[in-house]
This record gives sequence, structure tokens and C-alpha cells, in this order.
Amino acid sequence: MDDEIQIDSDEDLFRNPVFYEPAGRNLDLDRPDLGVPQGQDLLNVLLRMRGRVPVEKRGLICPDCRDLRGRRVPMYLVQRDGVWRASHYRKPGEKPISHESDEHLARKERVAKDSEDHGFHADIESQTADGHARLDVRINGANGIVLGYEPQLSAQTARGMRARERFRRRGGIQSVWDFADPDHAGIGTVPYVRTPNLPASVIRVQKNPIAVQDGNFVLEEGQCSQNGALTRCPEKPYDPENPTDAGYCGGWHRVLMPAHQSSAFTGEGGLTLTRFIVEAAAGERIPFQRGGHHGWLPAQQWQQYLEANGPALDDKERQPSVRQGDRRDRCTEDRPASEERAEPKQRRGSRAIVLESRPRETEAARVPVDASGRAIPLCRFGCGQPASLPGPEGLPEHFSCRRKHEA
Repeated sequence: MDDEIQIDSDEDLFRNPVFYEPAGRNLDLDRPDLGVPQGQDLLNVLLRMRGRVPVEKRGLICPDCRDLRGRRVPMYLVQRDGVWRASHYRKPGEKPISHESDEHLARKERVAKDSEDHGFHADIESQTADGHARLDVRINGANGIVLGYEPQLSAQTARGMRARERFRRRGGIQSVWDFADPDHAGIGTVPYVRTPNLPASVIRVQKNPIAVQDGNFVLEEGQCSQNGALTRCPEKPYDPENPTDAGYCGGWHRVLMPAHQSSAFTGEGGLTLTRFIVEAAAGERIPFQRGGHHGWLPAQQWQQYLEANGPALDDKERQPSVRQGDRRDRCTEDRPASEERAEPKQRRGSRAIVLESRPRETEAARVPVDASGRAIPLCRFGCGQPASLPGPEGLPEHFSCRRKHEA
């Protein structure tokens, strides 16, 4: 009875909530009682329905499809690594359930068309080879590079973004996450670009440039001074109340700097999304991870980075485990994550990533000497100045310091 079923990908299973109609509430598949009163035996009851009761009559449905589409979409349970997940009921060959906004669709269509126009084959809604993730746009680049373009217009948790990125990385995909919100939790958490929040009608016109506002970095190094190569000290906290403040420490830094904040940025001829995607597909832009922050570097800058810092990257990821999933994340692309599980919203704007710093080199203190070249000792009364004449006790002192001391 369950033979004609198309199971969701691992990524979709990771995100799906499930509603149990008889109890009138969502089930918590992490708990033995599934989060319902007297629910200890409910899981066994649901499993015994396999092969006996049609999926449509088991009482499990998608709450998102019901609330946002007005449709009753049946669900059933699937086990992954010893953990139960809920999958949408659909027949083999049917497309996955999706509720993408028009802006989301427009971004996918635009990037796919632009990629094709520049000689790179692109597919919309493509599964990874292992079937664990579904790519919004798959772009076959040069020398075996496979890009996955992922516009993300809704709020999500950083934990959820990391998990979705792991699905893609394990499938050999080089992801480009596109955010419109400068405060999005995914900025820096995954390889990203940030573009303006534009209406679908503007995005679909190919002659309209879509500016890359963040995510593209360059390598800079130099003296941290008014006349140095750096525009401001990368170790001085940015003050949003005084954005033009330029502080300098006098030291030396090597940093990965957002291109729009670099000393070479003029504001003219800026990077566009089309150019970025084409260059990434051609291998001319390389993703990096440093200190837990992701971004992109031009290939030439990447070579400079390797020469200065070696091939070892700070790529410490959490152990991949479906148990880290946020089960209350919604099942579709363009909607906010559950407020119950959402992480505190923080400003995640651009910042310089310090690779190396050296403090200001100070000259060795000059020791005063007398006419014969011998060092002149300091005043016994602690004024910090050299005293060439001894006092009654035979120790170096100043007459004025003695008078102050005796007063």
C-alpha cells in the first residue's frame, strides 16, 4: 500500500513539522510521547497503520500546507539514523511541496538565464547526487565546479542554515546563498552574497543590474595609521552611531576586508550578481572560511591568502547529525522560522577578518649618560628624571625633589 510514495530528501525531512488531527496539535518526534497526552503508545499505533491504512487516513498532515495553501497534504513517518521524521505524501515523479514567493522564483529564473547566456548550463530545482538536498539552481561550471545558487529571503536560524549547507557540501556543491536582509542569521554563517531587496518585476529584466552589496572580500595589509593602506583599524569595534569614525592603533595588520569597505573601493563599477555567479562558476572566485566566518575571494586574492597563511583553513564544522535539526522550522522556503526556536536577532553586517597583527614597533628607551659615557641614575625620590648629583646620603637626587619630600 505504501509502494507508490516519493520520500522527501533528507533536507526536507529535516525541516518538516507534522500535525496529528485526532489530537489537534503538532507532534514532537523527539519525545517518546510525541508531545501529546497519553501518547506513549501513539508511535506504535501510527507504525502499525503501515500497509493497512491509506496514508490519507492516518491523521498526519502538513500544518504549513494547511495554513498557507488551504490544502490538506497527508504525511507519514520515515526513520533516519534512528530518528523519526515526517515526509509529505506524493507519488514518484511529483515535485516537492513548495510555497516560493514571486521574488524567490524571479531570482532563480534570472540566475539560471544569466548562467546559460554565459555558457554555463543551469537547472532549476535539481537534486544533489546523493538525494539529500534540493538546489534552487544548479550551475555546471568549469573544471567540475558545481554551484548551487540559493536565494534565501525568509528569516532562518543560524543552526538551520549550517545544517542545510552541510547537506550541499556533502553532495559536492559549492553553495552561493543570496540574502537580502543585512541582519539575516545566515550572513557569514554560510558562503554568501547580499543583494538588494528588489521586486520580482525588476529582477526578471536581465538588463537591470543586481548589485552585490556584501560577501565579496579582498586581502589587504599595511600600517594602521592615517597615511597607511588601511582605511580604519580592523580591531577597533565599529560604532554604528559614528560610522565615519576612523581609529588607528599604529600597528600592522593583514586582513580580509569586505570589498566595499576596502581602500581601493571607489563606488563605481561595482560587482553585480550576474558577474559574481559567472566568475564563481569559472573558478575565478573562491569561497573561504576563517574563524567561523564565510565569504568569497577573487582567485588572485585567494592565492595571496594561501601564500601568506598556508593551505590550512579554519574549517571546524559541527559533526553532521540530523539530531541537530530544528524540527519546528517551516517546510517551505519563504517564510520565517518558528519564533519558539528562533535565535536572538543580531546585527551581522560586514566586518574585517583579522589574519595577522603586529603591534607598533617602539624604539628602545635612550639611557642618559654623562660626559664620560656613564649612565646617569634616576632621582631617588621617584620623579622619573635622571639626577647627576648625589645628596647627603650619597644617592642621586634633585634639590627641588628633596625640598618637596621634606615639606
